[in-house]
Amino acid sequence: MRAWLSWVVLFCALGTPALGVTVEKVPRPPRGTWAVDHTSTRVLTQETKAEVERIATELNDRGLGQLAVVVVDTTSGRPSREFALDLFNRWGIGHAGRDDGVLLFVALNDRKAEIILGDGVDEPADEQASDAVMAEGIVPGFKRRDPNSAVREGARGLKALIENSSLNNPGAAAPSTEPQAVTDAVPDTGAQGFTPEPEMYRPEESDSPSGLGFVAGGAGVLGAAGLAGRAVYRRRPRKCGTCGTPRVRLDERADDDHLDQGQRLEESMGSVDYDVWWCGPCEDALVDRYGALFTSHVRCDRCKYVTVKKTSRTLRAATYDHGGEVEVTRNCHHCHHTSTSRHSTPRRTRSSSSSSSSSRSSSSFGGGRSSGGGSSGSW
Repeated sequence: MRAWLSWVVLFCALGTPALGVTVEKVPRPPRGTWAVDHTSTRVLTQETKAEVERIATELNDRGLGQLAVVVVDTTSGRPSREFALDLFNRWGIGHAGRDDGVLLFVALNDRKAEIILGDGVDEPADEQASDAVMAEGIVPGFKRRDPNSAVREGARGLKALIENSSLNNPGAAAPSTEPQAVTDAVPDTGAQGFTPEPEMYRPEESDSPSGLGFVAGGAGVLGAAGLAGRAVYRRRPRKCGTCGTPRVRLDERADDDHLDQGQRLEESMGSVDYDVWWCGPCEDALVDRYGALFTSHVRCDRCKYVTVKKTSRTLRAATYDHGGEVEVTRNCHHCHHTSTSRHSTPRRTRSSSSSSSSSRSSSSFGGGRSSGGGSSGSW
């Protein structure tokens, strides 16, 4: 009975943060600063914060764009990508009219990182650069348990992304000249292809009403129980069906030898995680697949790997009087299949409060917007 009560207390404790961790509670950086460490342990060192501030200040002073870095403990069950996009648009990162902002968001205890690109730096080449920064700089740093290295590498890579963007280099070659994009960009009449009839499309941005706090807390309890059960299930002992020898679960480096290229790419993109259980006497590998609970990537209809990245381009901006239209491109990073569709967006709604505009004036952000482009990572 006591053991059962202990588990209940644990799950309740894990669920409690959902009552308090919201986008509204993340402190906006004062004017002239760009980094926020909202973790309980203040994980970012002074050296890391100083480098981020130097990089971001230089970008802003040169008029190239705005870079913000935010690190929190947890989003309390809310999808990290949704949380980060909401934060980006609430703060208005970037300059109005240029939409040249970039946000590096980290939920440390959730083991999630997000790059949110402003609409002005969200071309296909920018998306590819974002994916590279996430896969080659940010995620490896966190896997080494070096969050400061991960943040510094992320800030440096995103600085280069902004500097090299087509927004800041209008004379550069358009990203559409890439061979694979040209080869596969023929509109397809199937489910993934070009859609002539517009459908309603709503970017992932919303403010959760404070009245949902108790519901979120209950969801946190159930979510914590589900995550605990999933972890126990994943690590249950396995025996070889041939010789009966207990299998050994390989570490992340060793299991890559037993995964194909698509599976390794899924892991690096954070869309799927694989466990490999090895039987020494039989020299046999058992591969278990676990899809990420929250990911911005979707399954490719052609190669079937969860390696498709969606990007959007505004064709007509929504106003308070009429809706808009966006073009959504789905690109598979494994087989390079590309498809395009168009969607209608709802018209903008006026805020019932001017608090957001007054608080924005106290920071350096200039009113930029994002439709959700960028990259996701986990470790």
